[in-house]
Amino acid sequence: MAVGVSLAFVDVNILLAAGLIGLATTTMVTLGVMLGRVVGALFGHRAEIVGGLILISVGVWILSDGL
Repeated sequence: MAVGVSLAFVDVNILLAAGLIGLATTTMVTLGVMLGRVVGALFGHRAEIVGGLILISVGVWILSDGL
């Protein structure tokens, strides 16, 4: 919503901006899925554990920062 409102106030071609945002998003998601398959095949269960530990640590960090 913030990007949409910001683009409304700036002299920008909305269709071009939306197309570029969509293209960038599609590219990053596709690369992420492909990389995830490779990493999952190489590291398997260990990658899930490391990812979970990273998410838990980020959550604890955010919680401790808010207290």
